[in-house]
Amino acid sequence: MPRSPLSRSLVGTLAAALVLTGCSTAGTVRPAVGGNALAPACPPVGGSPLVSADLVNELVSGADLPGWQAADIGASARLSDGRLVWVFGDTVRAADVTPRIVANSMLVTAGSCVSQLVAPDGGPVVPDAEDGTVMWPMSVSVMHPGAQSADDPVSDIVVVLCARTRRGDGGSMDFQFRGTSAAVFTVSDGGAPQLRQVVEVTPDDGSAYQVNWGAASTVHDGWLHVYGTRFTGLPLEFGRELHAARVRVGAVGTRSSWEFWAGDRWQRDRTRSTPVLPAAGGVSQTLSVDHVDGRWVAVSKKDGDLGDFVFSWTAPTPVGPWQPRAGVPAPAGFDTGDLSYTPLAHPDVELASGRLLVSISRNTLDFARLLEDPTAGQPVFTEIPYP
Repeated sequence: MPRSPLSRSLVGTLAAALVLTGCSTAGTVRPAVGGNALAPACPPVGGSPLVSADLVNELVSGADLPGWQAADIGASARLSDGRLVWVFGDTVRAADVTPRIVANSMLVTAGSCVSQLVAPDGGPVVPDAEDGTVMWPMSVSVMHPGAQSADDPVSDIVVVLCARTRRGDGGSMDFQFRGTSAAVFTVSDGGAPQLRQVVEVTPDDGSAYQVNWGAASTVHDGWLHVYGTRFTGLPLEFGRELHAARVRVGAVGTRSSWEFWAGDRWQRDRTRSTPVLPAAGGVSQTLSVDHVDGRWVAVSKKDGDLGDFVFSWTAPTPVGPWQPRAGVPAPAGFDTGDLSYTPLAHPDVELASGRLLVSISRNTLDFARLLEDPTAGQPVFTEIPYP
């Protein structure tokens, strides 16, 4: 069914704006015919019962989807129909699925029912940029195009900000960030997210010291807030700087409308962006930033992915001042080979405890072990005090 000019316009302006320079899980992954498909089908959301981190972990370990056995990242956002969309990086699939590993995947949950998004070719939901350069999701935001009609069934536009990443030949830790791209999906009520466009947000650049825009993103009060992280390379600075940008959702197609925080004001020169958090005691490459109960909440490891503790930072504004608070242990694991990294908050999932749900990505340096036992690469969910 064709989309109305309103939906087509918003998808197009999003692309233009981002250029800154309970169900059965049986079945196999089959290419979707004519577009992305969800498998298995889930019933409509029937409310949002309070859950716990333990229940979410049981749901993850029991999903056993052929196209999703394990993956990292797992950023989430809520759709208009009450479902949750989750985006992941490198994904291990069932042994009889080819390819066994894809660079990204998407799950859609409706209560306790988990569906995998199946791309038309059976591969990653966001295609590789080129041979050897993949798309690793960092963050996801949902925008609303306006009223639906019979000719315009689109209820949500989902923007997945991805790290264009060049894989090396030196194993799982050999990769290079090349820039940010945005994958734009449209979703109708109860439907499968459909990929409409992939655009470069920042140009291809091999510098290790560039701002990784899209490391976190969220929509609040008519603004799309996009955060970036930057590795400084300075001695004893293991964390990353945090940078901030914003644009009105209705003006995302106007490049001159984008604003970057310059230390004392918002301004429109990207090169003058200054950090809202320093690298010393700073954040991981990818994190979450959300507006929760009148405050801004960032969740990350302190001192980057080499840190051993999940922290939260709170601020009265999207740029600070930020107050840190220790959460739970999450040993980096480079000494043991069992890695834990990239904690992300999921405030859309309400917990019975009143605490904040956080996922922690896990992996192993033993690739053969990961293929034999994908649970070693499944995220673990925990709860931290509400900041």
